[in-house]
Amino acid sequence: MTDKKPKLKLLTLSQPQRACLEGISNRRPQLPTDPIRDELAALGLVAQQGAKWTLTPTGKKVLAAGSNRRNAGGFSV
Repeated sequence: MTDKKPKLKLLTLSQPQRACLEGISNRRPQLPTDPIRDELAALGLVAQQGAKWTLTPTGKKVLAAGSNRRNAGGFSV
């Protein structure tokens, strides 16, 4: 039997989600409660480390793919 690869889903971030992701990557101060950041955490793109928020490896890939003009349509996770 051959193992099937799980199908990748296309992830397209809204503008506020992208801005939040960029803010976390630039280590800007974050609000204590942020529903958009909570959405990104649910998607597995950001993680909380103590009082700080950091990008997960997947979050870094999504951010890099989003800033690439040729791949502006989205990113497969």
